[in-house]
Amino acid sequence: MATNLNVTELDFDQIKNNLKNYLKQQSEFNDYDFEGSGLSVLLDVLAYNTHYNAIAAHYSLNEAFLDSAQIRGNVVTRAKMLGYVPRSILSPRALINFRVDASGFIGSKPDALTLPRGTKFTSEIQGEVYEFVCTSSTDARNVAGVYYFNNVEIAQGTYKTMLYRVDNDIENQKFQIPDIDADITSLRVRVQQNERSSAYQVYNRFETLLNVDSSSLVYYLEENTSGKYDVFFGDGVIGNKPSNNNVVTLDYIYTEGVTSNGASSFSFSGSLRRTDGAQAGQAFVGDGITYSVASTSRNASGGAERESIESIRFNAPLTFTAQNRAITSDDYRSIILKSFPNISSISTWGGESNDPPEYGKVFIAIKPLTENVLTLDERSEIKDTILQGKSIVSITPEIVNPNFTDLELDVFIKYNPNITDRTPVELQSLIGDTISDYNFNNLNKFDGVFRYSQLLTLIDSSDRSILNSIIRPYMFKYITSTPDINKNGVILNFASPIFESGSSTDYTISSSEFVQNGIKYYFGDMPIEGTTNRRVVVYRISDNKDIISVPDAGLIEPTKGRVTLNNFASDTDTQIRISVTPSSLDIAPKRDQLLNIDPQFVNVTAEIDTISTAGSTGSINYTTTSRLR
Repeated sequence: MATNLNVTELDFDQIKNNLKNYLKQQSEFNDYDFEGSGLSVLLDVLAYNTHYNAIAAHYSLNEAFLDSAQIRGNVVTRAKMLGYVPRSILSPRALINFRVDASGFIGSKPDALTLPRGTKFTSEIQGEVYEFVCTSSTDARNVAGVYYFNNVEIAQGTYKTMLYRVDNDIENQKFQIPDIDADITSLRVRVQQNERSSAYQVYNRFETLLNVDSSSLVYYLEENTSGKYDVFFGDGVIGNKPSNNNVVTLDYIYTEGVTSNGASSFSFSGSLRRTDGAQAGQAFVGDGITYSVASTSRNASGGAERESIESIRFNAPLTFTAQNRAITSDDYRSIILKSFPNISSISTWGGESNDPPEYGKVFIAIKPLTENVLTLDERSEIKDTILQGKSIVSITPEIVNPNFTDLELDVFIKYNPNITDRTPVELQSLIGDTISDYNFNNLNKFDGVFRYSQLLTLIDSSDRSILNSIIRPYMFKYITSTPDINKNGVILNFASPIFESGSSTDYTISSSEFVQNGIKYYFGDMPIEGTTNRRVVVYRISDNKDIISVPDAGLIEPTKGRVTLNNFASDTDTQIRISVTPSSLDIAPKRDQLLNIDPQFVNVTAEIDTISTAGSTGSINYTTTSRLR
């Protein structure tokens, strides 16, 4: 009698067959028709039960590891074991200059007014009204009856306050922030002795064990399995432990995230109250008082969705490896990513890898979410707050602006008109959209490589009538010329080495025009004997001939992708477009460089493939596209 059951299979059909084979080997079931009997239903039930258990075990095992977990709560739990707290949703923030004009108000005017945290403003974007609130309290003095609040930070969202009572009979008591869309960077945690007390102790978020003892006013933060955040306090050894019946106040902003990025016009919709003497607490309103947003110093930016599962999976191990210490360039990257939200892409590298090398430094390039460069305040926050105390003494962090290289593309396609309903114009529009999607998904980030064959594949597959395509990429940058020749020296570093034309007198560089003394001039270049470098010249066109006016206006270093320009001027401030040909069809940015395909300079030419429509006779007039212009 067979006593062994094959348990190596997990698929339903194979499990059922194993059960059948096992029963067939028993003497009680000789010549038994399993398919035509009711026992088949019982075998189905057993197979289903075994299959479900196997799948459940498989999923459970997957959810036990950070790399394979798919449920956010499980990913967060695994990341918590590495000391990582996922980033919350972020509210767009703007800087405004707010003014209260009470010069026409008849009555006593306070010496100062306070714009409290949570004061409301509104902004309208495409017909939608968004609420903004002040992120902190700001004071303004009375200046001839006018109160000026300058550079007030406002964030999109609604201000909310939660009160909890401390009960130390509850082991490991935690205080939940009930809104899943709460911006944790706006969270303020305060503790008061009881509900009648007017004195608060402000607690700061725990960042490091350094100098934390039993009296330290710190709170701990974690995301729970429901996607909301929990606040809890120390145990009286590492961090102060609030007493029984203390009241915990959590106030924060919950937001709609990215939807209001770019808001630029704001209006006041709240109210201000006096803080002076017997009238303290009364609304400061009346005839002769006007509230207005005088100007916007910075449009709303920085809004972002909460950190994704894949981002948590990537950043948690890096943060754990760094242990909140900045030693390698990757450590700087992970620490900044953890604490600074306004990042679309970041690149860090050591000074030994810089061009030219600068030992004793680490360089940081950040592209913000909506703008091209960081503000001075954001730079200061990163260097003086986030990195303070984490980097080693001998290393100096330096924040640099992203270096953009724009791309111009000449695109040529051959297509068969017999297998498409699209006109040439519609095909050109389709290819333009394909290139725009490629730019959005693959470029505008520090590791965004322009891959020639990848883009060609996307173009060829965008319509079945397209038989082949060719792209001629060019790199360009903009400079501004002024009438002062001494202010026009500039160095342009492109994202790729420049095409070497050898001793050819054909120009490697081209430019848009600039005018001096009423004459139109352009940049060109000439070979330098004995080297691959080329000398930049300034020329004008007369009788269809190039007349060189400035024989030494800079230098082209093709292998470095560098162009130096000087000895030129223009009658007025003029933007000049400098264009060069890359040495390779693939363009890979380095260090602080970013690539962007400018849609204004995507030139698509659609041509009928004569061979596909006329056979061998069509090859007589078949044309191909040259590699260079």
